[in-house]
This record gives sequence, structure tokens and C-alpha cells, in this order.
Amino acid sequence: MHSDWEEMRLSMPHGLECALRLTGPVDGIPVLAVHGWLDNAASFAVLAPLLPQCRIVALDFPGHGKSERRPLSTPYYIWSYIAEIRAVVEHFSWKQFVLLGHSMGGAVCSLYAALYPAELAKLVLLDILGPLSALPEKLPEQMRDALAQLDTLKARQRHYYADFGIAVQARADKGLSLAAATILGERGIVCDESGCYWDMDPRLRVLSPMSLTEEQVAAFMRQASCPSLVVLSTQFWRTRQAMLEQRRGYLPNAQIHQLEGGHHQHMEENAEHIADLIRQFLN
Repeated sequence: MHSDWEEMRLSMPHGLECALRLTGPVDGIPVLAVHGWLDNAASFAVLAPLLPQCRIVALDFPGHGKSERRPLSTPYYIWSYIAEIRAVVEHFSWKQFVLLGHSMGGAVCSLYAALYPAELAKLVLLDILGPLSALPEKLPEQMRDALAQLDTLKARQRHYYADFGIAVQARADKGLSLAAATILGERGIVCDESGCYWDMDPRLRVLSPMSLTEEQVAAFMRQASCPSLVVLSTQFWRTRQAMLEQRRGYLPNAQIHQLEGGHHQHMEENAEHIADLIRQFLN
């Protein structure tokens, strides 16, 4: 098993610099791991040692972790992250690789798999089955609300906590185990003379000005032709059964497993079970 991480920074074609963590044998199965909304590359700290045959490259998306933020003129659309994945793939000159994504990161992976199916050996989605969608008639209201939120954000200051532990506990209170929140906090929390804060672009919390419709999601996902493994949690999907049944049809050849657990189960109670499923899938 491996647990040591190398750190590197990569300049993106659009000018941003993004942070990556790498672990595992250099001749192992290349796996690009991308985290969920408001998380960072440490999201895979528990899972990576359980996948000793893999060379895992975990990316901090812009605005998250140790990566730079997007310019104020550039929104955080879900499809914008495809550019960062593309840059990593080209940097390592991967002809084929495995794409592993949790939550929002998995939604981005679904889009990437549709755009560049020949590049993917396999696709692994954790607690997501494609991007969340919006009804077409709701999109004008969504854009209006997002713009209003951006206006109020201009004067918003950092939210400081008295110390690291309190900052971690604040994240744990949102439905994450204390151990998992600590792992994310070690990469995502900055402390200075005023206290400790989660160092992420505050615009990430703003509603996206635009979403895909369900018809658009279907059109993308049906283009993802590589073998797929989907591991879902009961906590997140218990109230989304209709969506789950609909989206099974978008990836008819996917292996889909539903485990009793929470949204971050790959960092918590089901990490070993999920790693076992991934190992079997990759073999």
C-alpha cells in the first residue's frame, strides 16, 4: 500500500496555476481523480492507499485547495473544469487513462467521457450519475438569482474561526465525519493572525448562472462509451430514485452499486468496500 504524496503545480493554457497530488507507482494504472464541490485533492487520501496498483493524480480544481482562483470575469460553470482535466492529460501524455470523480467532479468526468471517449480506459463515478439538471423554464430565474448573489458577494469577507479545530468542526457539522473534515481541512484551511478560514473562492457558493437541461445531460452521457463503474450512497440517492432510474438508461452498460452510507463514503465507512469494487473493475 502507498500513502506518500508528491506535490506539483501545473500552469494551465488559460493562465491559471493548479495544484496536484501524486501517489503510487509511476508505472501503475494512470488514474486522474477529481474532487467534489468545496472539497479538494485530499478527498482521495483514504482511497488511494487502498489502490496500490494505481498511479493516482489528484487535482485541485480552480478556486479549491491550493489552486488559483478563476478571474472575476470567468464563472465557475461545471463544464469549465473540463479545460483543467484536459491540461493534466496532455501534460502527462496519457493515451488512455482512468477518470475517477466524486460528486461534482464525477459530473465533470461524465462530460469529459462524452467529449473524449477514446481517451478513457474506464470511468468511475462516486455518488453522482451525470450533472444535475434544471428545467428549461427555470433557467431565467436561476440566472437572475445567481447575478443577484454575485452582487451581494462583493462586500463579503472571509469567515474566520477561532482555531483549526473549530473550522474543521464547522465543516463536519454539514454532514461529514470529523476525520474526513480534518483531512480536507489540512489542505483547505489557512490560519493567520485573525484566526483560521477555509481558503476557497467565495463565488463557489453562488448559484451557477446556467445549468444543463435533462435532455442535454442525456445527450452527453449517451456519448460516454467506455466501461463505467458507479458507486452511489443511500443517503444522497434515497430521495432521487426517479432520477436514478432515468439515468440508468443513459449508461446501460454501467456497473451500478448502491451502498448504505453518506455522500463522502469514499473517505468514511465504505472506503474499503469502494476500493474493492474499483480494484475488481480495473482488473
